[in-house]
Amino acid sequence: MKKNIIINGINDESRALYEDLLDHDLNDVVFIDSNRDLVNDLNYKSDTPIAYLGNPISPEFLEFVGINREDSEAIFVSMTNSDPVNLISCEIAKLKYELSQVISIVNSKENIPLFNANGISELVLREKSIIEIILNTAGVTLPVRLMDIQSKGTSVWSIRIPSGSEIIGNDLSKLKIPFRAIILGKIDSKGNPYQSTENVDIEEDDTILIISSNRNEESMTRFFQGNENG
Repeated sequence: MKKNIIINGINDESRALYEDLLDHDLNDVVFIDSNRDLVNDLNYKSDTPIAYLGNPISPEFLEFVGINREDSEAIFVSMTNSDPVNLISCEIAKLKYELSQVISIVNSKENIPLFNANGISELVLREKSIIEIILNTAGVTLPVRLMDIQSKGTSVWSIRIPSGSEIIGNDLSKLKIPFRAIILGKIDSKGNPYQSTENVDIEEDDTILIISSNRNEESMTRFFQGNENG
């Protein structure tokens, strides 16, 4: 099922997140905020209205912006500067609408246990990036840089194979990559390692280990998602 994303809170971080989501073709996104000036400013700068003025803890308002759409599965992301607002809005999204994909910024790390106690476990401290959690939640996996190869602009990377990847079923030893890279091997979902020379099929939730230039990060993401391997 397709995903729609509701971002609670308009600020520099949420605007940057929106641009990152668009870069990954996740464009069914709306903002909600109780500040009229912020809503009007964001809509003024957008081609179409993407921000809505209202109370983020009002079920009627949340339903108006699509938290319970029948044609899509909502991802709720709370990014306000107020941990109480983040917590209460996430509780409503999770408990009333039974969303499995609820993510929150936590402004003060002392409040993390409070979020956890209320079942909100996808948490990001204010200074951390939230994009990877959302992309993984939406079925997009990003390569993780494990180790830099000093002064060469090259790194060892790992990337998990998502369920929709078209390379599932391909022989690991015969995989052809459309950019310069060396495949070291894979680790399957049970933790078993395989060398790249072994004749084993690539499966969902495998982790591929690869050496490639840092500039190929976006190409890796697209290829292992299955969009460039035809």
